[in-house]
Parts: sequence; C-alpha cells; structure tokens
Amino acid sequence: MCKINGKKLEELRIERGLSRLELATKIGMSKSSIQKYEVGVANPSDKVADKICMILKINRGEIEMHDVGYNFMDQRSKTVDKYRLQKGFHRYSTPEETEKIITDACKENDEKIKSEIKSAFNVSVGIGDRKKYIQIDPTFVHVPTWQRDTDIAKAMEIAENFKEDKFDPIKGYINTDGKLDIADGMHRIIALIFYNKDKKDDEKLKAIIDVLNCNEIEAILTFLGQQSGRKTMSVADTYRAGVKANIKEYIDFKNLFEGYNIQITSEMHKLKNPIGVINPSGEALRLVERDRETLIKVLDLIIKLDWCGAKKNVFIIRNLKALQSLYATYGDEIEEKLLKNCKGAVYFESKISCITSKAELYDILSAEISK
Repeated sequence: MCKINGKKLEELRIERGLSRLELATKIGMSKSSIQKYEVGVANPSDKVADKICMILKINRGEIEMHDVGYNFMDQRSKTVDKYRLQKGFHRYSTPEETEKIITDACKENDEKIKSEIKSAFNVSVGIGDRKKYIQIDPTFVHVPTWQRDTDIAKAMEIAENFKEDKFDPIKGYINTDGKLDIADGMHRIIALIFYNKDKKDDEKLKAIIDVLNCNEIEAILTFLGQQSGRKTMSVADTYRAGVKANIKEYIDFKNLFEGYNIQITSEMHKLKNPIGVINPSGEALRLVERDRETLIKVLDLIIKLDWCGAKKNVFIIRNLKALQSLYATYGDEIEEKLLKNCKGAVYFESKISCITSKAELYDILSAEISK
C-alpha cells in the first residue's frame, strides 16, 4: 500500500489535462477509485501508484506521503518515544555510565589505543594550525566527567538512522594523560558504538574526530558555546520542506487551512483575498491531527461571527484553543449564544484582540454564553 497526498495527485492530474475517468481508464480501474484516492479515503497499491506515476510522468515521491521518524506536532523523535516508553528503560546516562558503555565495548588496551591514535595522526587531514581530522574506532575515546548526561534513546535514534554524510565530525582533544576526550558529539559516539555492535569488522564505521589543538578548559568553552550562532528549527522553519516531502502532518495542516482560504505564513503560494493568516507551529499541527472535528467547528464559528472582518488576525492559537475548550465544556450550544452576544468585527477588536491569554478569553466568552 502506498500512502499518498490525494490533493497533490488531483493537482497533478489536472495539470496533465486528464479527468478522473480518463486517468482511471488508462489504469484499468473505476473513476470512483481515483476519487477516493484524491479525497483521502483510500490509498492505491504500490503497483497502482507506479502506474499513476507513469501515466502522469511524475516521480512517486511527488505524491507519496513520507515518514522521517519525527513527530513534528510534539517535536520529538518517534524512535526516542519508542525506547523511552519501554518498561525499565534507563534513558539518561551520567558521564561515568557513558564511559563504562565505551570501555565495555572496547577490545583494546590503553597502549594499543594510544598507538592507534598516533597512527591516525600520521595520516590526518589538517586545516591550518588549529584543526586535524582523524578516523578512529569510536571505542578509543573517553568521556570527561564534566560532560553532559547522554540521552540513550537519542543515541539509539541516531544509530538507527545513521548516515556518514548526515552528521558533522565529533570534536575531541588530547588530555593531560595523552587520551582522547570528547568535547562535543557524545551522542554520535555512542550511536556509532551501537551501530557497530552487531556488524562484522569490515562493516564497522570509524568515527571522524575533529581534534582541537586546545587544553581542557578551552575544550569546555567549546562545549558550552556550541549552541552559539545556531537557531533551533521550528515547525515554521521546516514547513516548506515538510510540504515538499509530503509529510502527513504538514499536508493535513495545509489542506485544512487553505481549504478555508486562510493564508499560511510560511507558504510561498499566496491565496487570493484570504480571510486571515495562520502561523505553522507544533500546537497548530496538533489541533489539526488530534481534534480536527472540533477545529472545523471553531473555524466555521469564527466565520459566522464575522470576526474575520477585523484588522487584527483572528486565527491565532489562543483564540482557536479557547473556542475548542468552550465546545468541550458547553457543547454546540455555544454557537447560538456567541452569535447572539459576540458577533461582528467591532466586538472582536474591542473585546477579543486585546486579550493576552487563553484563560482570560475563555472566561470572557464563558460569561457571554452564561447570559
């Protein structure tokens, strides 16, 4: 079974100048089957999906929904969740416990390790006076006591999805004992050890270490400053990539709000005369995926209330969640009361747009419902 983006399939079919019946006839199936694919109530088999792609002259990736192993709604890895929820799983490992993971996996003594590291330096790649890159067995490194705790579930996630071209080199330094300590990249080292565990010797991967020409204090400063200059990616940052890759959470979000002619702020395509805008966020994705039915009621109610005529945007998470909570508390009876007491753009601008919390908005509208 191939899970597809039905709306994208419909757009591509129309671009190619084919009706549903024409596409169905070329494939050898009914028009109703194509309709079910496009409205999202059914998915084609892999064989049928390949036929569709051949007829439309597209790559399967253009319509296929993808799972990248990440929950964009909660901004958590699905792999991390899988391990974290296992009974008895010890998620966090102290530096001492992480060092033991490494030493237990290492098959060589200290002298052999030092010799191997020295040999690695002899064939290292250098950049200026400050950097040298070496390749070594990941079990040859050590964990200084000042390092952070290791999230074992995160390391397992990296191991399961490990690609050599995906991760940056690990930063290390030579300590006063002549051993190689880690300054940054602990999770990647542990992930490599997990990855290599059941591999044959010729299949095991080595760690690429960026060996800093520094002492321990300078290494600590490197560790502490590793977030400087970086921006953690938000759902808004990943929106366009998520839509392009047909990630389900993003596609469902896009289809629902654009279906109401609400402009998505991260969307390059600009709607004609949108009734408002919405910013992609984890909370917004959760609203769509977990309580779609109520969210549709909320959007319909906002339109009936004529709040969209106000200068300020109405489609913000605070407003949507407050109305969602009111539906949960009072049921559909809120509609009649709010339409009687709270209708119009003037009401929205004078009473609603100035509110700064969901709780305050809930109380104000609850009082209107109770009149």
